[in-house]
Amino acid sequence: MLGALVGGVVLALVLTVVAGPTPGALVLGADLAVAAVLRLVLPVRVAGALVVRSRPLDVGVLTVLAVACLGLAWTLPFT
Repeated sequence: MLGALVGGVVLALVLTVVAGPTPGALVLGADLAVAAVLRLVLPVRVAGALVVRSRPLDVGVLTVLAVACLGLAWTLPFT
């Protein structure tokens, strides 16, 4: 599970280099949103490295980061 999320971050970085900042930021925001949902629904023993603090705080931080990243992606000019 964590490997898939790290793979999403790597994909976002590759897209940023190849296609520009907008697609990379969209993929990164989507990856953060998936991480928030996984942290919300998975038990602690399965969530593994996604568990940092309490569940509400982890989900809140990941959601804020996802919304910020997606919001910034929509304001960036497509290059």
